[in-house]
Amino acid sequence: MKATAQAAGLRVIDVRLDVDHSEVDVEGQGAPEWKCEVLDVVDVGSLEHVSEISPLRRGLELMSSGRFWEAHEVLESAWHSSAGPAKDALGFLIKCCAAAVHIQRGGYGTAARVASRAAAVSVDPSCMDGALSKLRSSCTSIEPDSISRVLREFAIGALGGTTSLSSLCG
Repeated sequence: MKATAQAAGLRVIDVRLDVDHSEVDVEGQGAPEWKCEVLDVVDVGSLEHVSEISPLRRGLELMSSGRFWEAHEVLESAWHSSAGPAKDALGFLIKCCAAAVHIQRGGYGTAARVASRAAAVSVDPSCMDGALSKLRSSCTSIEPDSISRVLREFAIGALGGTTSLSSLCG
């Protein structure tokens, strides 16, 4: 995949593999020649804009489809302006996404260390009706290669509940 992108004149920045898709960060104008399906073009600067939907909801949507790098970025933009238990909860989710990104890159040892750091984050039991506490417990007992699956399942379940930042831990 990387060689094909480079042959199309693209500069490959990063490659992440998940169970049902691959994500390739590239620079250049060669996507049509690469004959790839472009699902989404993300300008990193655009992730900071104010969206009509909650950053938490958007982050969960991205997590549910295995797009952990983008979820990390969206949640991080909300984390910067948060405080208290909500900031801790967002920080925890950001670390979980980072662990999943390392899995997608094939960095299992790094993913295990990041998941361990995520599990060490104190999460208010009231956050997301206790779902974050359950996810936190999972980070200590799952194998690194199942982090992606567990996060997807968590996000799918969480999308059925409250996904506004103001009610994250309230």
